[in-house]
Amino acid sequence: MLYNPRMLLAAIALGLLSGLAVNYLADVLPAHRRLTRPAWWPLSAQAVGEYIHSPRKFVVHVVLLLACIYIFQNPPADFSLYLLAFVLSYFVLVTVIDIEHRLVLHPVSIFGALALGAIGVMRHEPLPTLAGGAAGFGLMLGLYFSGELIGRLLARLRKQAWQDTALGFGDVILAGVIGLLLGWPAVLPALFAGVLLAGLYSLGLVLISLLRGRYSMFASIAYAPFLCLGAVLLVLAGIYNLSL
Repeated sequence: MLYNPRMLLAAIALGLLSGLAVNYLADVLPAHRRLTRPAWWPLSAQAVGEYIHSPRKFVVHVVLLLACIYIFQNPPADFSLYLLAFVLSYFVLVTVIDIEHRLVLHPVSIFGALALGAIGVMRHEPLPTLAGGAAGFGLMLGLYFSGELIGRLLARLRKQAWQDTALGFGDVILAGVIGLLLGWPAVLPALFAGVLLAGLYSLGLVLISLLRGRYSMFASIAYAPFLCLGAVLLVLAGIYNLSL
């Protein structure tokens, strides 16, 4: 795509606004489960300084800024740029909250089901959208119960206290939300990619912990970021286009 200064400015503005929104929601929702006044309001030199020097806030802004610039400068055909920025912001929000709090909040999931489900209906019609949501929820629910069963069995055999596995029920609901967005059958490669990425990451952690002599059998990871990454990779790869 040819360089377009107006599109670049629009992408920068959208990236900065998306970063502000995600950082605000990631601050208030885990603590209050509702929208409240942001910590930096009313504006003051101290509040602005704390915001600027927050590593997480900086990373969120950079990620969304670069993502918006990329999609504005390289838009696929039949593609809604602003809609994709919204979807990316949603997945970044889920990722940040899960990394910081190991939670996939139900209010965020409900909003995602309604908003991303509406996108799915407009893109795929109701039946494929619902089928994708059911498939995502059902497949991840099977993994959830399988992991629970295997984990409890291994804990009993090793006479160790049982701890929850990395995959929580919030991840199951998130898989359903991803299914509503992508529809059937695109939800399948998205979940496969997410599970594969999580497995590779877990394997790397196990190897590192073994080398350091700190291996823990039931060490958990934040799983939602990998599911979100799998969905985003599928979208950006052009297997699924978001258009209105």
